[in-house]
Amino acid sequence: MNKYLLVLIVLSFSACKSISIQNKQYQNTTEQVVIGSLGQDENFVLEKTYNHVGIPKIYNPLKLYVTQIPFNKGTLHAFENANALQAAKLNVIYIDSLEIKPKFLNIQTVDEIGLMAMLNDKENSDVKNYMMNQDQSHIISNVSVVFDEATMQQIVLAEEVFLELSGIKSYNLNLYKNKKLTKSISFKDGVIFGYRTSSACWNENEKYQLQIVDLVEGDNKCPKNTYKSAKRAKKEINYYKF
Repeated sequence: MNKYLLVLIVLSFSACKSISIQNKQYQNTTEQVVIGSLGQDENFVLEKTYNHVGIPKIYNPLKLYVTQIPFNKGTLHAFENANALQAAKLNVIYIDSLEIKPKFLNIQTVDEIGLMAMLNDKENSDVKNYMMNQDQSHIISNVSVVFDEATMQQIVLAEEVFLELSGIKSYNLNLYKNKKLTKSISFKDGVIFGYRTSSACWNENEKYQLQIVDLVEGDNKCPKNTYKSAKRAKKEINYYKF
């Protein structure tokens, strides 16, 4: 019985480890996390999970940057764990002795100004209020994902890739060439196995209202005179006023 318990503990710790992608730490996930969504990390004794709390209204197309990256043993293990639990069930053939390895996609938001404008807009007042009161909340800004080979090639070869609304609160990858939509892809057709998040930095605007003025990845610090805590930003602002 003790041996079985030890195995379960080891597996649990291995499942919650982060993975290194292009010298950045990504959190493993077996859930279909959505780029642009709002949530919080939840830490338990033996695991770390992501708690979805909302999806901002991305009412303007949000520019994305796509990178194709070869698998290594760490990213392959993370993919296999996610692939076993997600709907797409994709096949990745990885042979350690072969020099050319299969690849996955890293997709990240690049239009921070556009994203901040939408988060600060009255259309997202509920999301913004939540972020103001929950310092640990953040936006998913990067995802590591696998689609079938044909779809991945279409994404890589597209001139532009945008995150756009599909339905009421669903978002697709839309591919463009010569400013024309060539393909719309659902994230549900892929397997997402890693993510990075960005936290809001707060300050006051000219109307003395708290606004998101920057988005910083991971554990990076906010710029001078801006704060990850909206409550602290308000406190500092009031202190300097008086």
